[in-house]
Amino acid sequence: MGRFFNSKFFDSITKATDVLILGFFFAICSLPIFTIGASSTALYYTTHKVVYKGRGYDREYFRSFKENFKQATLSWLIFMLAFAILAGDIYITRHMVTPGSPLAAASIFFLILLVFTIVWAIYHFAYIARFENGFKESFKISFIFMILNIQWSIVIVLVSAAILVLMYYIPFLILFAPGLFSCGLHPILENVFRKYMTPEDIAKEDD
Repeated sequence: MGRFFNSKFFDSITKATDVLILGFFFAICSLPIFTIGASSTALYYTTHKVVYKGRGYDREYFRSFKENFKQATLSWLIFMLAFAILAGDIYITRHMVTPGSPLAAASIFFLILLVFTIVWAIYHFAYIARFENGFKESFKISFIFMILNIQWSIVIVLVSAAILVLMYYIPFLILFAPGLFSCGLHPILENVFRKYMTPEDIAKEDD
């Protein structure tokens, strides 16, 4: 029994260390800002391979970062432009429109649109991390996944919000933030992805 608990304890310490290291890699590689897409893709890939599949690091993070850099960076620039436009729309409809104007309520619409664009980005970068596909196809498929699995998309929003609240009350967890988000959303995203994988691919994954 003691050996069992010792094993569980050290396994938990190892996982926590992995999450902390992944967060460090993500933060360093995201510093130029335009590389956040590639960093996010590498973060999800390494979370899947190391934290959930038990592989050694073996440069997994930086290999994924390099291999997906072009596609993920171009994707991030597009999403960043969409975020900026929607954030601007929210600001304008909240601060530069007369409160009694029908347009004032549009800020809620733009806020919902912004949230789901963020969820789309989450699907998109996780999809790039897990599957090989063309630039346009990846955008289309990740969007379809988000819409066809709207219940899981809402769960992604709720889980993300819960992690943010947790970090607000326990600021120390900010150190683990990137890894926490990736680990927290991984089971949801994998549940969606596995629905569209062939039995052969699933069997290969489970080996």
